[in-house]
Amino acid sequence: MNGRFRTFAFMFRFIIVFSIFISLVSLVSCKGKRAASDKMQLTVSIIPQKYLVSFIAGGKFDVQAMLPKGSNHETYEPAPRDMEKISASKLYLALGALDFEITWLDRLKASNPGMKVVNTSQGIEMLAGQCHADTEESAHKSHGQDPHTWLSPACMKIQAANICQALSEIDTLNASFYKSNLAKFICLADSVDRKIRSTLTASEGKTILIFHPALAYFARDYKLTQVSIEQDGKEPSPAYLGELIKLAKDKGIKSILISKEFDTRNAESIAREMNGKVVVFDPLEENWPENMIRLAELIAEN
Repeated sequence: MNGRFRTFAFMFRFIIVFSIFISLVSLVSCKGKRAASDKMQLTVSIIPQKYLVSFIAGGKFDVQAMLPKGSNHETYEPAPRDMEKISASKLYLALGALDFEITWLDRLKASNPGMKVVNTSQGIEMLAGQCHADTEESAHKSHGQDPHTWLSPACMKIQAANICQALSEIDTLNASFYKSNLAKFICLADSVDRKIRSTLTASEGKTILIFHPALAYFARDYKLTQVSIEQDGKEPSPAYLGELIKLAKDKGIKSILISKEFDTRNAESIAREMNGKVVVFDPLEENWPENMIRLAELIAEN
């Protein structure tokens, strides 16, 4: 009898201790979740921006990208679940000239009136670009600007300064922290720029044949000439295609660059006409420094 009593008492104590342990684990877990959710949320348009903003923010914000990985920023339309992403955002850091920003940003702002919107390309000398807007109003808003500013270390430094200013305004207590991270990014961007220049030493003046014109700022910075196969989002006419093939033969161009998010079939067809090949790169890769250097290497190699 005493043995059974002792066994029962042991099991009872074990259950009590185990219950307390589970309660403590749950409490710690809940506190952790609350701590994570206490971070202010901000939204950016594309994944390379997420890299830059996360660098400057240094973990003090919950940073999310509106454009899902693998999506095309020119054809993307936010789904209801994407609209929900920005419901808690205090800040939207826009590139300023992306097609879906032009079409959707006003609606995103209307769904979250408390959200501040900042154009991080403010101060950049914007280049003319192809117009993909569906309406005359959207086309007027875009002014035909090329949005691919993130593919330029020089432009990214300007964006970084704008991001630092925006974060400092809504979180003044950590302004010096953001400025310190800005200085670190400027050093990193300068290092990337030096590596690109070194890689492209023998490529100055080179002509890049590209399916979609994503490298205008890159070409401007590094004294290259970008020639686009696509014209205002459309396939080339037979006459223009003939000009491109002649250009490729005259200049000895043997490769066509194409962004990862585009179908390569048309580019491959054109490459066969010029006895060349298609080289795929990803302009929306998150690891911006490595991606920029890899882009320079692809151009130098091809």
